[in-house]
Amino acid sequence: MSSPPQPALALVATSARSLVECAVDSGYAAFALDVFADRDTCRLARACVAVGRGGATLDESELLAALAALRARGDVAGWVAGSGLEAQPALLAAAARVLPLIGNAPEVVRRVRTPVHFHQALERLGIAHPAFSAAPPVDPSGWLRKDAHACGGWHVRHAGAAAAQGASGALGAGRGDGIHFQRYVAGEPMSCLFIAAGEGAAVLGHSRQIVRPLGRRPFVFRGGVGPVPLEARVQASLAGAAAALARAFGLRGLNGIDYVLDAAGTPWVIELNPRPTAAIQLFGAAFEGGLMRAHVEACAGRLRPPVPSGVGGVRGYETVFARRAGRLDEAAVHWLERQGWCKDIPQPGTQHAWGDPLCTVVAEASSADAVMRQLDARRRALRAQLQS
Repeated sequence: MSSPPQPALALVATSARSLVECAVDSGYAAFALDVFADRDTCRLARACVAVGRGGATLDESELLAALAALRARGDVAGWVAGSGLEAQPALLAAAARVLPLIGNAPEVVRRVRTPVHFHQALERLGIAHPAFSAAPPVDPSGWLRKDAHACGGWHVRHAGAAAAQGASGALGAGRGDGIHFQRYVAGEPMSCLFIAAGEGAAVLGHSRQIVRPLGRRPFVFRGGVGPVPLEARVQASLAGAAAALARAFGLRGLNGIDYVLDAAGTPWVIELNPRPTAAIQLFGAAFEGGLMRAHVEACAGRLRPPVPSGVGGVRGYETVFARRAGRLDEAAVHWLERQGWCKDIPQPGTQHAWGDPLCTVVAEASSADAVMRQLDARRRALRAQLQS
């Protein structure tokens, strides 16, 4: 007697590897649609299609054509959106018309990523957040310039520096309706992964974000480490914020809150990511049956209780960016594959410019500090091997 066919999902993101891992761990056949078509992503997925253009941007025509091809198969239940669609809300809506989107509806994403709407919701719900301004502040000192239609921290600048660079054309492209200004809050950059369905929401865990300068970009997101322990009052504050935001916006499935934990132990909510975030790499043990299965069920209105945070040890991941232009040959790619702690491994012959991602290093240990030490050592080893 033959076994039933394996359920299938399409995973769409600038880099879909973490989503693909999550789907495969949950028992799905994964179809990866992303910009890079990295070697390990293609090996994990049932099929891997590159749907990008220069600058790590998803290409509209290629993505819609790939989704249409998957719809024609008849066995792909839908698609899950990861990072990369923040700057293309119209594409998110168009893609949802081709194949069912398993996640927050395009209108929900649009409201969350509209700065005025989001900060009004934080104010109304009584959630601690930095001061906000839609217009440039008269005195830019102590303010950040941000773009709600971007991700990864590349868009975040000190407002004074951004104004000076903008005058010389160095700010880069961005959609005008996403530009806003936020007061800088000193503290530890953190994230909270949660899952929502209907009126319910549950926090899966918290992670420490790895944020460092890269060239003239002072707040580039590089990775995360978690789960990390927090005081009960901080956990309660974030659980309340997640539940309130889920109800206010009608969130469903996996979502993430970025926040800053200040020296007094107050969490300041910075932004809401209405999609599975990169932190899914840290919380794979949060649900029996897998994280992606829980996401699919939550999007259908069924929310199961998660496994207590901390099960499975502490994990970490960090993107390593190129310090100069170059090319990864076959020998370099084979070296990456042999290490066992490299992911997002490019195809042989891949060209990279300064600031492009080379790959991701991962680690696992009994504490966050031990994981950070492993990540630091592995980043240095990778640079010594590939860019000495």
